[in-house]
Amino acid sequence: MGIRKAVHEDLERVVEIKEKVVPLMVGAGNTQWSEAYPDQNRFSRDVEAGSLYVFEEDGRLDGFVVVDDDHPAPYDEIQWEVPRTESRAMHRMAVDPSRQGRGIARKMMKAVEERIEAEGYRGIHTDTSLENEKMQKQFEKNGYTFRGKLHLDDNEDDWYVAYEKVFGNRY
Repeated sequence: MGIRKAVHEDLERVVEIKEKVVPLMVGAGNTQWSEAYPDQNRFSRDVEAGSLYVFEEDGRLDGFVVVDDDHPAPYDEIQWEVPRTESRAMHRMAVDPSRQGRGIARKMMKAVEERIEAEGYRGIHTDTSLENEKMQKQFEKNGYTFRGKLHLDDNEDDWYVAYEKVFGNRY
């Protein structure tokens, strides 16, 4: 049980979870993901980079998340407490819809936080689509602080919201 680095053999299940999640996201008005993104090639590159993690519980792969040093350029416009050199970035997180409501996202986030804090990082930066209210609530419920709005692409109508979690008693 817990989180581990993904291997190529996990990709079929990762893509399966992503394909189950996309219609729910779109149905909620969130077009951050689609049938085309993220795709198996994107996840394969994440595996090769060592940044894709999977969460297993009761013998099954229930979720995934990417944790890396890829802080998009628009992050420079956000007033973070912890500089990017002392933090990691969290992207592309999902839990199998049939397993949601069991605290898996919370457990996955906690495991990621413990892992990167043990590696010497002071915090984690992340973002989600403004329309992804479910993920925003997940961040807030898990102690992440809203840091501002940003654009991650050329579409000026496409807003994202940035969150940060600072480890330890630094507030």
